[in-house]
Order: sequence, then structure tokens, then C-alpha cells
Amino acid sequence: PLLTGGRVMRKFDGASLGARIKLLRDLRGMTLQQVADAAGIAKTHVWELENGRSVNPSVNVIWSLSEAFVVSPAMLLGLDDKAPAVSNVALKIAGIVDRELKRAIREHKDQTNA
Repeated sequence: PLLTGGRVMRKFDGASLGARIKLLRDLRGMTLQQVADAAGIAKTHVWELENGRSVNPSVNVIWSLSEAFVVSPAMLLGLDDKAPAVSNVALKIAGIVDRELKRAIREHKDQTNA
């Protein structure tokens, strides 16, 4: 274990990350495709992470998944086990609204660049 800031850090555990991704996906009522679309990554990569087949995700992937699930990267990585103060229903709604806003912005940019 590593000692950082007075805390003992465990070695990164891809299986734990996968379990948290699955739990958050279930809590949010999202399909693999919805998570992939919200995070801007491939559906197969989400599945690989969820099932422990991919155990070395990039910082960008962790950041994107945390935004898709509306949690901190630390919570997603298991460094912060505190659940968000907002209810799961509110987080699910916030995630849907955020994804729809991002989609609308992308579509608007595509239309103005065409």
C-alpha cells in the first residue's frame, strides 16, 4: 500500500470499479448503450470495465463515466465511499437532463457548421 496524505491507498482494483459501474448503472436505470453515449465511449468498453475485462482505464474514461453517473471520480474509483447527498431519483433525472442538453448542443453545432 502507498501512503498519501496520511491515508493508506490500496492498489487499484478493476473488479471493484466494475462493480461500482454496474451498481451506478442499475441505480440510474441506464443501459450499457446509454452509459456509453453519455460518457462518449464505446459500449463494449463499458461492458469490459463492468466485467473486469479492462482493468486500466484512462483518466479521461474515469472522468467521462463519473460525469455520466453524476458522481465524483473519487467515488467511482472507490477512494470516497460517501454516497452523493442527492437522492438516486434526482441524480437519474439530472443525468437525463445533462445528456439531453449535451445532445442538443451537439446537434446545434452540427447544424450551424453544415
